[in-house]
Amino acid sequence: MPKLRPTRRLLAEPEHGRGKAQIVDRPGQLAHILWAASRGDLGHRNVAVIWMLFGSGMRVNEVAHLLVSDVFYSDGQLKEVFSIRGRTTKTDQHRPGFILARQHREALIAWRDQRVAEVAFTSQDGSYGGLDGDSYLFLGKRGKTWRRLAFNDKKYKTSSGAVVTTKVCGSLENLVRELLKGAGLTYGSSHSGRRTLATWLDRKGYDLELIQLILGHRNPDMTLEYIDPDLPRIKAAFQSVWKGVKPAKM
Repeated sequence: MPKLRPTRRLLAEPEHGRGKAQIVDRPGQLAHILWAASRGDLGHRNVAVIWMLFGSGMRVNEVAHLLVSDVFYSDGQLKEVFSIRGRTTKTDQHRPGFILARQHREALIAWRDQRVAEVAFTSQDGSYGGLDGDSYLFLGKRGKTWRRLAFNDKKYKTSSGAVVTTKVCGSLENLVRELLKGAGLTYGSSHSGRRTLATWLDRKGYDLELIQLILGHRNPDMTLEYIDPDLPRIKAAFQSVWKGVKPAKM
């Protein structure tokens, strides 16, 4: 018997700005966000960050903790599947991450090339595509000086109830929020990426188990909370199912 998905989320429209990040509804809307993010001296970095959130479904803090060696091989090739280290995650559990979309991969290559051109934490021997493999993938810049992102301590409670302390990057969270809001996503946040990816995969008909794997959730009920209901699609499904049934003659 197939698993039934809870339907309580369909009873009301999601209240964006009250605990749930707004999703991107259309490809064109995401394209506009990427265009807006590409403006300025750090445009390549900002576009690559957006793709890690939307394309890999990562949390912003996980993105901030990425090292060059996490996503690039020592020979300079960009990985397709990489490991998100457990100590950088909210749940303290490692999981696979994916860099598979062509646009996503091109964005990371462009950011790498900018860093190499501007000698931002580069390698001495040309390994990792010219970057220092132990340096953070994403950097800040003040004037002409490249800098590591700043982190502060924050406590989280894991699914088992244990309290863990991790380093969080508030500046990157604020940057993403500003980029999304500036592009018209009023209630957008870094979590909009994970929620958008989950919702789009669901609307394409992919199994809940696959979406759960990509997001790294232990409980499928948590994955369901990330998927926005698509009422027009549901309405079309019902109309299609009963299309051949003639009304009773009274």
